[in-house]
This record gives sequence, structure tokens and C-alpha cells, in this order.
Amino acid sequence: MDVIDLVRYNHVVRGLYFETMMKLPWKEMVRPRGASFDSMRNVFLHLTIVEDRWINYIIPDRFKDWKDPNFDDYKSFAQLREFMVLVHDSTENYLKKLSPEELNRPIIVPWGDKPDTRVSIETALSHMVIEDLIHYGELSALLWQMGMEAPYLGFWRYKYSTSQTKKSHHNSI
Repeated sequence: MDVIDLVRYNHVVRGLYFETMMKLPWKEMVRPRGASFDSMRNVFLHLTIVEDRWINYIIPDRFKDWKDPNFDDYKSFAQLREFMVLVHDSTENYLKKLSPEELNRPIIVPWGDKPDTRVSIETALSHMVIEDLIHYGELSALLWQMGMEAPYLGFWRYKYSTSQTKKSHHNSI
């Protein structure tokens, strides 16, 4: 499986969750719900922060510059969208330059079991997406508890739709 496809799939899924949550009043987004990061806003921010931290701090060996954001600084859907787009664009810039050699490059995991815990960038990117998938499940459960339908996009359907778009683009050239 191509990890770059998986990261891009994650971006599409994140957008679907954002669009679904925008149907809620803001007070529902920040209401304490006993989730991993308490509110829906905080869970959504966390899964976006995970990507930001890996792409912009851990992979380029800048973790010492990382500052945990204050979730309470995000007071609107506009601020959430702005951060989501910023992280997406930064990740896309990184992915465009990613080579097979870079995917295999080992990086240090700052909170690993040992001070020199190393994983490949491919493993780091896979982990980043898998962690987000866990939190999408959590957001789905919270939406269902509120009587809302959670978004769903199977990876196979994403791959099929992107391959059809590529075929359509290729045939029109």
C-alpha cells in the first residue's frame, strides 16, 4: 500500500468529519463528553495536531521547538478550518518532495521506549494516519450519540474514485 495515498485519504476523511461537525452549534463542539480529549473540538484538534507534530517537528528533527497548543484558543469553526488547511498544505508540500529514500530514512521518536527509538518515515506516516483513524471512530460514536450520521468513506472507495479521476483526466488529454 502506498502511504502517501493513505495520508491523502486521511485528509479527505478529516474534511468529511469537519463538514459534518459544522452542522452542530459551536456549544456542542466544546461540550465536555468524556472523550479522550473531552470535547469534539479537542478530539478533532488533537488528530490534526498529530499530523502537524509528525510532519513539521518530528520528521525534520525539530521536536525541541514543539509547543502544545491550547485547545481553548480555538473558539470557532473558522479557526479549526484555518488550522486544518494549514496542516494539510504543509503536509502536501512535504509529500510532493518525498522520495523512496526519504520514506526509508530513520527518525527518532521523541517519546519512544528508549532514547534512541527509531522508525522509518514510512512507519511514522502510517502511525500518524492510524492514530487519526482511532479518533475518527471516537468522533463517529459521539455523533451517533447525538442522533447524527457520521461520515464514511472506505479506503477502497477513495482509491476507486481517485483512479477514475486520473483515468478521466488522462483520457481528456
